[in-house]
Amino acid sequence: MATKSAQSTGPSFFNFLKEGLLLPTRNRRLFMAVYAVVFASTTLLLLSSDVVIQPLANEIQLDLMALDSADPGSPDFAKLVQEVQDDTKELLLVGAGYLVLAVVVSSAVRILLLFAAVSTYSDSEPGATSLSLGALLGKARAQLKGPLLTLGFVYVLQIVCIVLVAFMGVLLGVLMFMLRHHLIVLVVASTPLLAAAIIFTVYFSFLCSLSIVVAVAEPGRHGAAALGEAWRLAKGKRRQIVPYLAATGALAAVLSPVHTLARACAGDNKVALGLLLGLVYAALMALVQLFAVCAMTAFYYECKENSDNQLRAATGYAKLSSEEATAA
Repeated sequence: MATKSAQSTGPSFFNFLKEGLLLPTRNRRLFMAVYAVVFASTTLLLLSSDVVIQPLANEIQLDLMALDSADPGSPDFAKLVQEVQDDTKELLLVGAGYLVLAVVVSSAVRILLLFAAVSTYSDSEPGATSLSLGALLGKARAQLKGPLLTLGFVYVLQIVCIVLVAFMGVLLGVLMFMLRHHLIVLVVASTPLLAAAIIFTVYFSFLCSLSIVVAVAEPGRHGAAALGEAWRLAKGKRRQIVPYLAATGALAAVLSPVHTLARACAGDNKVALGLLLGLVYAALMALVQLFAVCAMTAFYYECKENSDNQLRAATGYAKLSSEEATAA
């Protein structure tokens, strides 16, 4: 198994990425079924956004552009203002519903993916390579409480973190406006602070994702305990975390133009081509999501094995020292 080949000093620079790429090959039937679920959920969320949310946003944008050129005293201006207000209310309501749908669907798919990856990777699962989707769903239902609690816990922490970073940005913006005569000094002074805040947010998001892997792999550990374990395992592993973040971020960025082109084709009355490109984008993004979860699972197990090896070595050394002291 891959956990036995990991270096004793922790995850090698790219080994866990390779393991994440190869992990689905250990149980192709299971991961084909899981991939179909991921693809279907990704397609659902993309179509919901492009068909329901995006047209409303485009309509509001067109109305705002028309307001700029309209005479404030004309009847058309009042009509446009009313349309903007109505469309904004509708967008907020529909957007809230879409947000709830996105959180529920993405959370369910994320947990399912993690159970598939953990069950396939773990040495303690004797039948992991022959596990079916039905058996996986049964196992997930039996152990769902810990991952769900951890997922809710880290969602709250991530929202708080994002709000704090946004508040910091707004505060700096206000200071720059009030002290605009010293703008250059403020920009130079605030740039490292904002950069540090963004880097911490990205790193903390990685730890939150890793904590969900911990909750799935260790049923007795969830919530704050899972996040603490993720923090301990990731400590000193920045050389491994950066390639993971770079790889997943680069893949998402490279595929983004496909989605943009799909929207453009749909807007130019090339609906069939736009739909085809949208399905291609959903299929590719589902592969990226599958790879990201498998690679993080491999990272967890390699870190865990390294930690256990260090603990056994320390215990053995302490036992040996005790025996030598007793013999003396």
